[in-house]
Amino acid sequence: MPFLPCARLGAVLALAACALPAAAQAPASYPERPVHVVVPFPPGGIVDNVTRNLGARLSAALGQTFIVENKAGAGGSIGAAHVAKAAPDGYTLLAAFDTHAVNPLLYKLSFDSDKDLAPVALIGTSPLILVVHPSVPARTVPELVALAKARPDALNYASTGAGSSNQLTAELFKATAGVEMNHVPYKGGAPAITDVLGGRVQVMFVSASSVLAHIKAGKMRALAVTTRERIPALPDVPSISQFYPDFEARSWIGLLAPAGTPAAIVSRLNTEVYRALQTPEMRTFFDAQAIQPGSGSPEQFGAFLRNETKKWGEIIRKQDIRVE
Repeated sequence: MPFLPCARLGAVLALAACALPAAAQAPASYPERPVHVVVPFPPGGIVDNVTRNLGARLSAALGQTFIVENKAGAGGSIGAAHVAKAAPDGYTLLAAFDTHAVNPLLYKLSFDSDKDLAPVALIGTSPLILVVHPSVPARTVPELVALAKARPDALNYASTGAGSSNQLTAELFKATAGVEMNHVPYKGGAPAITDVLGGRVQVMFVSASSVLAHIKAGKMRALAVTTRERIPALPDVPSISQFYPDFEARSWIGLLAPAGTPAAIVSRLNTEVYRALQTPEMRTFFDAQAIQPGSGSPEQFGAFLRNETKKWGEIIRKQDIRVE
């Protein structure tokens, strides 16, 4: 390149800066208007509650409102489809639940999860708890397995719907322990938990935040947690891996954006999400819900999603799980 006088060089650099893509200039100005975060489930659930708490922290940090919109249906795929088709500008995001990784295996989607959505951040993970109604004569995992083997098909387990983490974890347990239990799907967590509390269904794998109060009140009996480590809220409750070393399952919540969202915006959101998770308000909220804050880059979250799809895809095929 020929030598340019300082004045001409400055002009060239100024023009080059103007020609930079929006992605390179995004962090300084983003967000310039409210950001919409789609929760693909009804209000009041764990994804909704986490997203609203996180949105409040992000609003304070970034100076723009993070508006939560509930677009429920089809295991979260209706809300995901809305975000997948939105403009890739960082102003429409998806708060996904664990069903997101298996929906492509169970539903005929109008979008491609891998190609149309970009991972931003893993917000948090949570164990499920294996609970039984107090009338069930089993106080440990081995006793529950023995009961199920002695009375094949006599036990019913509840889930929040076909393809939910409740069902997939129960089916993983059935395959691992070599037992049978009948699946009773519900449209949401509240009616499922209500029927377990009433003894109409005997067993459930359920998020810790949903049943801790019932366990402490003696209305449910906790037999085990599905993560390898015990949880502080239930220090005396063992992990299923204590009895079946390869067993592990957890629910999760993550943030995604439309594919093509500028990398600088994705990176900034990733940074701000993890900064928000470290605030005293979020740490207190997560501790009360038995949620472990997430971490890692967008690329690591993408790898996590692929691993979840592979793991649960094997269970879906082995157990012949279908959405009716």
